[in-house]
Amino acid sequence: MDFTNIAFWIALLPALMVLAIGDAVLSRRPESKRCFHRWLMLVLSISLLCMVSPETVLVFAGVSQLCYLGCRVGVCFGKSGRRLWLCCLIPLLLLPLLYYKYGYFLGSNLMPGRDWDTFRDLVIPVGISFYTFQLIGFSVDTLCRNERMPGWLDYMNFSAYFPQIVCGPIERRAELLPQVRAMELRFEEGNLNTGVRYMILGLFFKMVLADSLAYAFWQNYSLGSAWQIWMNNVMFAFRIYFDFAGYGLTAYGIARCMGITLRMNFLAPYTAGNIRDFWRRWHTSLTGWFTDYIYFPLGGSRTKRWALNIILVFAISGLWHGANWNFILWGTLAGVAMVVHRVWMKQGLRMWAPMGWALMFSYMVFVWMFFYITSCDLLWNNLLCLFNPASYNWEGFLWGCLWKYRAYQSGVSFFFLILSFVVLLVEFLSLRLMQDPYRLFVSDVGCFVMVFMIYMTNYGVHNEFIYFAF
Repeated sequence: MDFTNIAFWIALLPALMVLAIGDAVLSRRPESKRCFHRWLMLVLSISLLCMVSPETVLVFAGVSQLCYLGCRVGVCFGKSGRRLWLCCLIPLLLLPLLYYKYGYFLGSNLMPGRDWDTFRDLVIPVGISFYTFQLIGFSVDTLCRNERMPGWLDYMNFSAYFPQIVCGPIERRAELLPQVRAMELRFEEGNLNTGVRYMILGLFFKMVLADSLAYAFWQNYSLGSAWQIWMNNVMFAFRIYFDFAGYGLTAYGIARCMGITLRMNFLAPYTAGNIRDFWRRWHTSLTGWFTDYIYFPLGGSRTKRWALNIILVFAISGLWHGANWNFILWGTLAGVAMVVHRVWMKQGLRMWAPMGWALMFSYMVFVWMFFYITSCDLLWNNLLCLFNPASYNWEGFLWGCLWKYRAYQSGVSFFFLILSFVVLLVEFLSLRLMQDPYRLFVSDVGCFVMVFMIYMTNYGVHNEFIYFAF
C-alpha cells in the first residue's frame, strides 16, 4: 500500500461509508457492531492488498492459512511434540519466500551450470518478507510459549492489518493481537489528532526528504573522484532512513486514528552515540525479531562464540534484505562493527560523545554503499577509489561535488542534505527535551511547516517506498 498515492486514500472512502451505515443499523447491538468492525477491517485489508496485485493476495493467503492450520494442529501436541512440529512448520512457511526472493540466488550459486533465468524474472510479492517473519514469530510464540490460539477472524486481522502488512513493523502477537481482538472503530478526537500529526510527519519524511534525495542522487558519476562516492553514500543514508521511517510513521498514524498503537519502528537512529545504540533504534521490530528468535536461541552473549553469533545474525539480516552478496557483505560489516564496539566496552574504554556520534555516522554512511550497489565489480572499484589518496583532490571536489554542468541538481542535493542534518538536530533536541524524538515535529508549528513543505516540494516524480522491494 503506497500511502503517497491518492488511489490509496480514495479506496478508503467506500469503507468509511460502509462503516457509517453499519454503525447506524447496529447502534443498539454493541456486540454485533464490534464483530462488524472486525470483519470490515479484514475485508478492507484484503481489498487493499488485492490492489497491489492478485498474486500478492494469493501468496499471502497461502502462507497465512498454512500458519493458522499448522498452529491449530500443533497446539494439540505436548511440549516436545510442539517443538518438533514447529521445526517442520517453519521451513514450509519460508518456502514461498525462498521461491520468489532467493530462488535465483541460491540456484545460480549452488548449481551454476543450470538455467535459472525463470527465477530471476519473478516479481517478489510485496510484503512477503515482513508477514512471513511476523507469522513465524506468531508460530513460535503459540507453540513454544504456550500462548492461547486465537479465533480465525482475530488471527487474520493480526496477520493482514493493512497499515503494516506491506512494510512492517513486524508486530508480535502479544502486542497487536489483543488490540485487533478488541477492535472498535471509534474515531475519537484524541486518536485522530495524534494520528493525523504522525501521518503528516511520515509523508514529510517520504515526499519532501526521501523523494528529493532520490531525485538528486547521482546515477552516473566519475570513478576517479571519491567526493562523489561519499556524497552519494550520504544521500542514500538519509534517503533510506526518511523513506522507511516515513512509511512507518504514516502507518503508525493511520493505525492510531483507528485506536490501535503500532510499534514505533524508528527512534531517530542517526542521533545515536554509538553503533550499538544505532541498531537499537533502526528498524526496531526487525532487530527485536532477530534478537529473540535467532540470537538468543544461538546462545546470545552467554557463550564463548558470542562474536560469531552477532556476525551471523547480522549476515542473515543482510540476506533478508536482498538475495545478493552485497547484502550479506553489508550485514557482515554491520556485525563486525558491533563486535568491535562490544570489545571496546568490555575493556572499560569510553569515547567523547560527539566523536562517538561522528564515528557511528561515518561508518554507517560507508556501509550503506554495500546496500545500494548490487554489482560486486562496482563495489570493488568504489573501494579502490575511496582508499586511494589521489582520489581526494580539489578538481574532483569542484567538478564532482559542485558539478559545474549540473549546477541546479547539485544545488538541490546540497539543500536537502543540509535540511536532513537540520532534521537530525531537531530529532536530537526533541529526544533531549521531551524523551520523544518526534515530539517537536508533531507540534502545531511543526505540522504547519511540514504541510507547507509537502505542498511546495513537488518534482512530478513518484518513487515507491524502498522497502516495497524486500
